[in-house]
Amino acid sequence: MSQSHRVAKLPIRMRGFVQPDTQSQFEGYVEAGTYFVLEERPGSPTPDTDFVRLEVPTLGALDTWVCTRWRTQHYVSVTNQAQPPPAVRLPFDDDPLAIAESQLVTLLQGLKDFRYDLDQAYYPWDLPGIRVPRAPPLFNNCCTFVEALTVKAFADAHGANFAWDSRRHRQMMIASTEDFFSPVTAAVESGMAIPAPSADAHPHPWTLIQGWRNPWRSGHTFLVVDHHPATDKALVLESNSANGLDGVGYRGIGNLRDIGLEPPEDWWNLPDVWTWRKLCSTYLFRQQAWLKVKDRSLSRLSATSP
Repeated sequence: MSQSHRVAKLPIRMRGFVQPDTQSQFEGYVEAGTYFVLEERPGSPTPDTDFVRLEVPTLGALDTWVCTRWRTQHYVSVTNQAQPPPAVRLPFDDDPLAIAESQLVTLLQGLKDFRYDLDQAYYPWDLPGIRVPRAPPLFNNCCTFVEALTVKAFADAHGANFAWDSRRHRQMMIASTEDFFSPVTAAVESGMAIPAPSADAHPHPWTLIQGWRNPWRSGHTFLVVDHHPATDKALVLESNSANGLDGVGYRGIGNLRDIGLEPPEDWWNLPDVWTWRKLCSTYLFRQQAWLKVKDRSLSRLSATSP
């Protein structure tokens, strides 16, 4: 039987408080979305109100109290939600468009010295079908990092059998408001990836994720190299200026230029590595695609078993 946890669904943006009382200190706004419930206080501080304490990583305090009911008016729905099972680890051995993980790792050597800059973004190499600004300077952002790494790897492996063009590039840059998850769309439509079963599914090895903290602000494109089911830790590979990074590296671990291309042997035991649950609570709006990567060993987890 799968485990479940309590979640609260906020239909609108709501105020968060330090204590379960609207007279206590205002802590910040909680955007509409689904949040994990840490504690419930029915009939508190008076019989007229109910409160829940929510896990909200985007707030400085990481959690906050929200009023779910006042008298007969209910603002928030609190329910049980089944925890998704570990992702089935597909080998992709028979997929003609799959690439070996070693091709991605080799390319990381050319990206490891890049630093993050939202507005100045350059590429270490040319990409097929498009013109991109070449480094130096060694600056990139989350979108250009993911595009440079994945498109170069698949193009090198498959040549003319892998097509990339200006439309796909615009998708990676989220140049249109018609599709706020267009990097995921581009990965699937180009044949680099398959769509994930759902946005909540545990990530597969080498998952591309487009997430948004708010609709549609504070977006981020990143890769999950692997997920460790027992600890729920996710090995996030990204270009970022937060979470211990100033450039290309592993979230909560360090920049590649400092630690090397491989993560620590027991990365899932490190305290600053994020869990999938924390990623879901931070990027409330997200989609994912599973890249067709085979012969995997970088994460040191089994290539096929959960």
